Amino acid sequence: MQTYEYTDIDIVKNKDFCNCISRCCNDEDKTAFLDGLFSYLKKLKLDKVLIRGHNRISTQNFVGTIKYKRFQLDILPKLLKKNNDTDYSTVLHSLIFMLSYTKKLDITTNSGKLSESKNPFLEILIREFAQSLYDCLKRITPKRYVNEENNLNYLKGKLKFNENIKYNSANEARFYCQFDEFSENNILNQLFLYVATCLYSISRDSKNKKILKLIIDYFCDIKFVHFNRYNIQKIRLSKNQQMFAKPFSLAKMFIEKSSVDISKNSIQNITLLWDMNILFEEFIYEVLKRNTKLNPVYQKGKRLLIETDSNKKYGNTFADMYVEQDNNKIIIDTKYKINSGENNDFKNEDIYQLMTYCLIHNSKKAVFVYPAEFTQDTTRYFLNTDKVDKLCKYKDEKIENIEEIYNNANKIISIQVDLKQELNRNTVNTIANYIEEQILSEKTFS
Repeated sequence: MQTYEYTDIDIVKNKDFCNCISRCCNDEDKTAFLDGLFSYLKKLKLDKVLIRGHNRISTQNFVGTIKYKRFQLDILPKLLKKNNDTDYSTVLHSLIFMLSYTKKLDITTNSGKLSESKNPFLEILIREFAQSLYDCLKRITPKRYVNEENNLNYLKGKLKFNENIKYNSANEARFYCQFDEFSENNILNQLFLYVATCLYSISRDSKNKKILKLIIDYFCDIKFVHFNRYNIQKIRLSKNQQMFAKPFSLAKMFIEKSSVDISKNSIQNITLLWDMNILFEEFIYEVLKRNTKLNPVYQKGKRLLIETDSNKKYGNTFADMYVEQDNNKIIIDTKYKINSGENNDFKNEDIYQLMTYCLIHNSKKAVFVYPAEFTQDTTRYFLNTDKVDKLCKYKDEKIENIEEIYNNANKIISIQVDLKQELNRNTVNTIANYIEEQILSEKTFS
């Protein structure tokens, strides 16, 4: 089932939801099934992802996929959806691009056909893992030295005296040895085999299953070993295995974010979720960093208070990012919500936060970046101090030091960027140029 963030799902009247639940349990077990789902999320400390009410479930600011037993819910970004558009594929493509662009996921797959499948988000991730691993295996099989012990007819490596006496006291022609073998049967290949086997059992895409089956058959001589989120932390890629970095990171993600039914070697539950507030912030930072000359500084922390006697500092504050223009800092704060700049859409706490950043970073110019509701647009403001208020009231009269008042006034720019178009390299470059132009341009009172 697919839905958007900040959406209420009626668990009684919503046909898609009821059909998904009915495939997982009987009607009389629906409440128990939902209890299990929310207990699973609470155990993972993800109880804020879905809010349960009377006959409804509300999605929040998290996007991604939740697979619990046979039930799967894909949550997509609402502010990336065109108005009255029911097509999920464009939003899914844009979300995947944002995850890839911010290096949350290393994904480059053309997901056009997969977006029409039953569980497109999960199938795209499975395709990316399977295809990247298969492409690497066509070039080379990862090998590494594996520590082994065996009773041999010849001396190899180091002789283990205690074991040799134990097993070979009556046969002096054999040697119990410990040695390093440059082998394919190593922990990395065992991980790939395990993940491919688990994903094969849950994938519903024919091409995904075909590639995964080829991988499983390729590793037919590899020992099957179970992995969990703890023992996978011990695995490190050697220098000659760096080409497997992408499938390794995806395999690690699948293990860390899922619970596996060991008896069936199948992924039973999996949660792959991202906070859209953080994702939007990191996306704008990467857009400005890669496509402009602004050179933004990200998450610069500074203490809020300093004690007069001891000079001890208290409190932490982190501006989303800032850029410098003519040795002056410009604070940039991203807000993942709709704000057209009209009808008092600004929340007081947002203004207080931005002005605090300006105060401690000695900045006179600050920028809000929002997703656009309709079209890309910019609105400019001044902080309404007594001097600025005077300028606005008597702007037709000659006022002394007007340039000085203007230069010392706190300026706020509200930029709405268009994320409802399908995101790609070209559209991102357009967004970057627009933000840069609006930040660097200056406008005075009119």
